This record gives sequence, C-alpha cells and structure tokens, in this order.
Amino acid sequence: MELSFFLRLCIGFFAVIGYLRGFYKEFVGLAGIMLSLFILTEFSWIFDFVAGRSNPTLRFLFDALLLIALTFFSYQQAPTTFVPSRYRGRRGEVRLPGQEGWQTRSLGALLGGFNGYLVVGSLWYFMDQLEYPLDPLFMMPALGTESADFVSRLPLVWLQQFNLLTWLVAGLFLIIIIAR
Repeated sequence: MELSFFLRLCIGFFAVIGYLRGFYKEFVGLAGIMLSLFILTEFSWIFDFVAGRSNPTLRFLFDALLLIALTFFSYQQAPTTFVPSRYRGRRGEVRLPGQEGWQTRSLGALLGGFNGYLVVGSLWYFMDQLEYPLDPLFMMPALGTESADFVSRLPLVWLQQFNLLTWLVAGLFLIIIIAR
C-alpha cells in the first residue's frame, strides 16, 4: 500500500471522528496538534540530544510517540468552555439551535480531516527526514510514484516556510483565549 493512500485513508478516518465530535471539539484538537508540531520543530535540538541523531529509528519513535501522545490528550479535552455561552445548557452541555447541528458537524468533519492530514502527514515527514528508519515496514517511495510526488505537500514542509507554524499557533491560542 502506498503511503499517499494510507494518508488519505487516515484523513477519512479523522473526518468521521470530526463529524461525530463537532467543530468546537475539533478546533481544540487542532490547537493541541499545532502546539505539538510547534514543540517538535522548535525544540528539535533538545530532542536530538535526548533521543540522539545517530540512531534514526529511536529518534523517529521518540517524535512519533510525543506527537501521538499530545494529539491523544488534545482530543481528550472537554471544550465546553470554548463554546459560546448562548449554545450551552444549564449543566454546561452544548445545545445547538435548529439547523446548526449538521453545519457544525460538517465543519467538524472538514477540520477532523485536516487534523488527520496534520498528524499522519507529520509522521510521514519525520520518516522522510530520517530517511525511512522503519524500512521493512514503511519503505521510501519509488521515484515517479504518487507518494514520491506527495512528499513535497506534507504539512511540515509548508508550515515551516515563512515561520507559518509559529504564527498559526499564536493565532489559535489567541482565539481560544478570547473565546473563553
């Protein structure tokens, strides 16, 4: 199976989860994922010291474990504090009026798919940067294949240009602080 197909499959899986969770919960998940990517890219020199750059398999497993753990905990958060007060019930549960339920779920599906692209695409990016340390399991894509062409569209490739990741993390957390 090509890595590009696996990435699309995971995007679909995350989109279904996003549809079930809704927009507000997926937005908080997005903030956690972006923060974890920021930590992994900006403090990579510390992780090089801890995990060692000489052992690419250990370094990849360290990066993957940290990204998956932070993503897991960002998805566990109960974000009712980030939902506008007019949509909250007496006990804090989210109640969306009228037709907005399917709209927020559809936006949640889009944001969930994007979150899947960020998580799985970043794992692929780490594998590519470390020259595919899990070679029997995940091999380097052959030249001319769809997966080889997709490497240039992985999330951390364009998020690190123009310091975009730093600006997005700052903007997301500013939105969360203001919405609270």
